[in-house]
Amino acid sequence: MAFWLRAGLVICVIYYLSPLRLGEAPAPARTAQAAPAFGEIAGPVLDAMPGDLRARMAEAAAAEAGRALGAGLRTAMEAGRSPSRDTLTTHDRQPAWRGAAERDTR
Repeated sequence: MAFWLRAGLVICVIYYLSPLRLGEAPAPARTAQAAPAFGEIAGPVLDAMPGDLRARMAEAAAAEAGRALGAGLRTAMEAGRSPSRDTLTTHDRQPAWRGAAERDTR
């Protein structure tokens, strides 16, 4: 019981002496600026690049995205159904072995 009384007393003293309660702490800014979006950062960077470099970069990104998407679709089509989300292996699906080794050999 003494622990809880001491803990309560410490919490009350901290609150009583807190600068926010006394009005000494600055209030948080209400008009805080949000972090710039990716487009706001990438736009000027892409504009500064030469046109042929931007075109090659876009082609490489599209080719990589197509390869990744194509591989997933190809395996789904080969299976004839949607890709499985099962994480079990064939070893996990086998029933647990029961019994003693001596009994199976007799």
